[in-house]
Amino acid sequence: MIDLVLLAALLQRPAYGYALKRTAGLIFGRGVLHNNVVYPLLKKFVEAGWVEQSTVQGDRGQERKQYRITPAGRRHLLEQIATFGEREASDDGEFLFRVAMFDLLPEEKRQQIVAVRKVFLETRVKELSEMEKTGKARSFSAMVLKRSRALVQEELEWTSRLQQRRRQRHANR
Repeated sequence: MIDLVLLAALLQRPAYGYALKRTAGLIFGRGVLHNNVVYPLLKKFVEAGWVEQSTVQGDRGQERKQYRITPAGRRHLLEQIATFGEREASDDGEFLFRVAMFDLLPEEKRQQIVAVRKVFLETRVKELSEMEKTGKARSFSAMVLKRSRALVQEELEWTSRLQQRRRQRHANR
């Protein structure tokens, strides 16, 4: 998912590699991502035609590489964001990233993403409930299961509010 985050970070404006490392690192809660993660991806993006690299003059007279997303890169990013199956539905980060990008997606794709996530969450609640039944009432594992189930149920409520908000926005058009 780092590749999607890096491309998305370029949607607003061109950026230097360090700024991309910092932005992606903040999103993933890791501080600044390592050069060996970011720069090979940027090279791949340039080779694929998704990103253009240019050399610009830095503040202290040094040359710096700046990256800009291309129309092909934007199309690729949108295709990848719209791709959302069972694997992606089971990953909180994958889902939240796509919700953050909902403004770029057509309503039909948004509905599909939320629906796939809800199926995963409903299945997860059932699994956690079954596990709770077999656990000891006062054990720490039972506390964790109960908390996990509550979090999943809370997200189910949130996704329902997302769907309602979308319906209201659509009806107001």
